[in-house]
Amino acid sequence: MSEGAPARMPAAVRRASILAAAEAEFAGNGLAGGRLDAIAERAGISHPRVVQMFGSKKKLFLEVVDVTYDKIEAAFERAEPTLPALGDAYVRLLRRERTIGMVMLQGYAGAADGDVQEAVRRRHLALMASIARLTGADAFQVRTFFATGLIQTVSAALELSGQRADTAWSAWVLQLATAPPGTGAAAGATTPARSD
Repeated sequence: MSEGAPARMPAAVRRASILAAAEAEFAGNGLAGGRLDAIAERAGISHPRVVQMFGSKKKLFLEVVDVTYDKIEAAFERAEPTLPALGDAYVRLLRRERTIGMVMLQGYAGAADGDVQEAVRRRHLALMASIARLTGADAFQVRTFFATGLIQTVSAALELSGQRADTAWSAWVLQLATAPPGTGAAAGATTPARSD
């Protein structure tokens, strides 16, 4: 190799670089608006090399969706096994990596495509099962968790000024949903302070 030639990037590093570039591109532009040439440019790799490694824009998008769900699952695995703690872990992840929520929303938006719908559905259901396994939550509690998670995702994606109020409300709802039956927690619970 000559002195002026750039060092060859290991395949794993190249793949990670493309996935990071694709995450940023798809978070902002979705499957329909995301461009492989923009991803290649962000990653410092040729467009044909991206195609060679991932096959198509849709396949790359689906890989990014998988990576996003993997990050969420990893955050949940590290958290205390309660719905409020998992909710807190998700909020921290959204704040640390803004693309997480955006990719989630882009995955839902891309569900008009049957392949995307199937992939997102599969990962969504697997995440629901993981939450139930980790926390012992029943189906109603898991649905409540996802409902509050969607509020958090939208709040973070839109950078709403009331994010803290949304987070307090979500934590309150999750505590209500996880209160033991017959404790009167729902009747005695007070709503979080308003900070509109």
